[in-house]
Amino acid sequence: MFIVIFLAAFAAIALAGWIIYALTHPVLASQGILIFLCKAAGVIALMSALGLWISQGFAHAIPGFLFMAGLFFVANKLELRWRTW
Repeated sequence: MFIVIFLAAFAAIALAGWIIYALTHPVLASQGILIFLCKAAGVIALMSALGLWISQGFAHAIPGFLFMAGLFFVANKLELRWRTW
């Protein structure tokens, strides 16, 4: 279970720099891949939060659900910013 949490955290840290750069300097070649990776990291965070909820309880899963919501929020913001994609 911890490997899923590690992968979600790794993806989020790796994407944080790209998201900040993409919001300030849109790069056409990376638009689709960035949105896809944000959504993929959100799904990984959802799976780890559900695993924590089942194994340890809802209170332990709240940060995972917030992390997932943040990733999907960023992906939606990027989609709205790049309407031509």
